[in-house]
Order: sequence, then C-alpha cells, then structure tokens
Amino acid sequence: MSNSDRAMYYQALKASGVTFERHFREYSTDELRLAYEKLEAGQAKQQEQPEPEIPQTPPFTPDVAPEPVVRHEPPPIPTEAPPPASFFGINEPVPAVPTAPTAPMNPTEMAGERLNTNPEMEPIRTDDMGRVWFQEEIRKPAYPKPRGRRVLTYMETGVEQQTIKVGDYIETFEVAGTGQARVAEVKVTLPSYQVGIYADPRFPFKIHVYNGQQGFDLMDVQDYYGGAELVPAEAKRIYVENVLCYDIRTTVRAIEAEYRQLQLTGKIHE
Repeated sequence: MSNSDRAMYYQALKASGVTFERHFREYSTDELRLAYEKLEAGQAKQQEQPEPEIPQTPPFTPDVAPEPVVRHEPPPIPTEAPPPASFFGINEPVPAVPTAPTAPMNPTEMAGERLNTNPEMEPIRTDDMGRVWFQEEIRKPAYPKPRGRRVLTYMETGVEQQTIKVGDYIETFEVAGTGQARVAEVKVTLPSYQVGIYADPRFPFKIHVYNGQQGFDLMDVQDYYGGAELVPAEAKRIYVENVLCYDIRTTVRAIEAEYRQLQLTGKIHE
C-alpha cells in the first residue's frame, strides 16, 4: 500500500477518538489497517445488537406530561477523513522554524569556528531574505592562506607501565601516571571551507548550500516520509560538496505529483 493509504487510516482512527502512543511515521500501513478494521467491526457489531425495550409509561392525567425518551445514536465512523494541510498534504503540519536576530554574514568567520562553541542546530542569524542560518557557507580561498587552529589545554600525567604474568606469558600495560601533572596542549587545524546550512520558510527541510549548489537535508526528508524506503524514487540524491542531500527540483516534483494524485482520488480536499 502507498503512504497515502497509511495516512487515510491514521486520520480515520484519529477522528474516531483513538489515542496514539507513537508518532505517525512509526506506524506501518498494516498496523493502521488492522486497527481500523477492528474498530469498524466492533462498531458494526454494536449496531446489530437489538435495542432494549423501552418500558411503557403508565397512563397520565392531563396535568402530568410524560417524559420524552431520548436515544443516543453512536457517531458514524468516517471512511475518508481529510488529512490536515501540510507541505505533503498527508502528514502533520510542519513545525515552526526557529528564529534568530537579523544580521549580515561575518566576513572574518573561519570554517569550523563554531564547532565546539555552539550547539549543532542552533540558529545564528537571519538574513534579509528571511532565511535562518545554522552554519555559514565559507568557500575555499582563491589563494593559499593560513588556516585557523583550535588549541585545547589539558593536564598531562604521563603513563606508567605495569607488568603481570599469566602462566608462561608476561604482559605489559600502560596506565595513567600518578606523578606530577603538567600542562599540555593539543592543536587542531580548522578546515579551509564548510558547507552552509539554512532554513527557508518556503520549504519544510533544511537546505545545504555550497558554491551555488543546493540540496535538501537527507535526514529531514527521510524523517518526514517515515524512513528512507518510503521516499519516492523520483527524489534523486546528490552531493553538495561533500554532504549527501536530496535534489530540490526532483523532490519538489515528487511531492507535487503525490499531492495531485491524492486530489484526484478524493483523499485530500482543498
């Protein structure tokens, strides 16, 4: 079954008051189909049971009116519940993009400068086009130039050797020393370039960009569809410099084709 059938069962169960313990993408189509058929069979069995006899009210006098009998019919189960509007037209709405102050790019920033100082996906700035940047695009320099270095300081205690004998074999181990500690440094040379990452309000996925080439974040697309095996084959994979991504053009075409198919089959409404 297609991903659209999975969404149809999910929305039908949700509209019937079923509480889900997991996210939509964690349920398979067969699990949702069996749950829906079980709910539908239980509802049909309940409707087939004979209605209890209503006791006859005794004769009434003109000054005493009989109490009306109210019957509560069970709510019908929707066969095709329209899913909420989203970028795909079948999943839950896209979460809001985090915001950051509007600021221009720092021309003196070096590649890898925020590696150990900022969380991985913390927004650093918003540009004039409304794009929220998580990592600046820094291209390779046109001429050789010195790179930045990250200096890490730690306390060095040296090593000690310990020897043990097991049968006819003698083993020697090196363990942390217990003598006087001294200050030592580790210098890490930063890369000469880095791929930029930003969120565009027009799309639900982060975008990787380098030297004019762009692509959707690989894990964002796979998580939204519920797994790599559920991503349409029309969405091609590309490399943005050294980062594997999904091609924006083919991914958007696959989304639009799936949305039109849902409209034609009546599984989604405007």
